[in-house]
Amino acid sequence: MEHANLTWKRDAGILWSGRFLTSLGLTGISPFIPYYMETLQAGGPEAVLFWTGLSLSAPALSYAICTPLWGKLGDRWSRKWMVARALLGLALSMLLMAVAQTPFQFFLFRLCQGAFGGISDASSAFVGTHARPKEQGLALGRLERASALGLLLGPLLGGLYVNTWGSRSLLLTTAALTGILALYAAFALTGTKKARPLATNDKRKGILPTFVELLNQSAVRRFLVAGILFKLVDFSTFAIFAPYIAGQLHSPANAAATVGLLLAISSLGELIGAPWWGKRNDHKRLERNVIIASLLCSVFLIAHFAPFGLVWLICIRFLLGFCYSALLQTVMLSVLRSSSDENRGVRVGATNSLLMVGQLSGPSIGVFIGAQLGMSTVFLVMGGVMVIAALVIARLPGLTRLRKTKLPVH
Repeated sequence: MEHANLTWKRDAGILWSGRFLTSLGLTGISPFIPYYMETLQAGGPEAVLFWTGLSLSAPALSYAICTPLWGKLGDRWSRKWMVARALLGLALSMLLMAVAQTPFQFFLFRLCQGAFGGISDASSAFVGTHARPKEQGLALGRLERASALGLLLGPLLGGLYVNTWGSRSLLLTTAALTGILALYAAFALTGTKKARPLATNDKRKGILPTFVELLNQSAVRRFLVAGILFKLVDFSTFAIFAPYIAGQLHSPANAAATVGLLLAISSLGELIGAPWWGKRNDHKRLERNVIIASLLCSVFLIAHFAPFGLVWLICIRFLLGFCYSALLQTVMLSVLRSSSDENRGVRVGATNSLLMVGQLSGPSIGVFIGAQLGMSTVFLVMGGVMVIAALVIARLPGLTRLRKTKLPVH
């Protein structure tokens, strides 16, 4: 038992490091892609914005397409190799981005990042297989904390690094560190190649049938719909956050610093909240946690509408991050608990693919509402969307059955 605990602690440390390093590297370079485009001679300001927009959206699109396939391969072979593959895929794509000579090449390598990376779903599937059932919530919460910490430190450290050594150096450094971690994961993670024969009913379940199966399960389907709404809210408000803050300040010259501060405060809230909600998920009903967190998020989103100053915004951004950290990890936990070891990877991949609907549509919806009705209105509308998500979960037949399902202990 003691050996098993030590093995899991080592595995959890590798997964935590992978999530942190991935989040740190990607959020470290993303804000500075416009500057990198200038070094690639993208052209005038309009061309720079065009290639920046394409490059920012590219990974989400290729990730949504490829992640169910990687999950299926993980079910067939080993979760360990999917974690190592995701880290190595990110390292190689970062290396290619560092040596890109044109904006189009950079765009293609960003597509590679989404297609061959994906440490989030790989680590979640690994947790579902190797963590104890009563500790899966806490494990997912700690992984969310790693991502939040990377999100908090990434822009700050990335800015210092880019300012000192340039964007290419940042990409090369991230590639090297991620590659080293990939090699360590390949040797140190639990799990070996397991070429098991496919069961009769397993042969009939490909990637598309997995989507149908997820959507046909009432409990899981409602979590998925809520998860898409959570993503939509997050990315729609993020898209208009900078101009909203600029409009709220009496000194627009300080807008960039204020936006950075408030986003960091949100990440700090997620950093503190993620393991707290994860531990709560191990002991409380999942739908209760999601309803409470989403309704609180609704309150804090609507609170943006009240112009009470910077201190007010700092408080509500922290609380919003704290509560939002509960949502997506709980959606993923519901999928893990409803899955078996034979289909866990492909179901996690299909789930992340479906959640991309909210991520891809959110910015356009937020910008449209902000342009037509004003930036503040976006927060009011998205607060209402959070209430709708809570109502979707509130009438959740079969959740108690899902919660009591006993998964095999590995």
